[in-house]
Amino acid sequence: MLAQAAVLGAIGAVVAIMGLARRPFGDLVFGAAAFTLLTLVVQTVASIIAPIAGAGPSGDLLEYWTYLLTALVIPPAAVLWALVDKKGEWSTLVVGVGILACAVMVYRMHQIWFVQVA
Repeated sequence: MLAQAAVLGAIGAVVAIMGLARRPFGDLVFGAAAFTLLTLVVQTVASIIAPIAGAGPSGDLLEYWTYLLTALVIPPAAVLWALVDKKGEWSTLVVGVGILACAVMVYRMHQIWFVQVA
């Protein structure tokens, strides 16, 4: 999860910088959001399988799933916003900030899963 958080943080920073530079929403930004969603879907599957295999979280399970489900909503919502406001100058920045938010949430999920003691 730490590698996922680092990669998403880097991608989110690049997309946010593109947004601050007023680059329009395009395939690259859409691909970054799709990649973010793909990593979160893979994490969801792993989060379902891991407790069955006996490797559950050390922290609060409800808190973990709340973070994960919220993170799953952010990329599609950011892309939807960007598509609605495609001519606007902030659509790329919205997606970048959404990806950065997912990176922070993934880092927090790592803490809940591995570090916290319930």
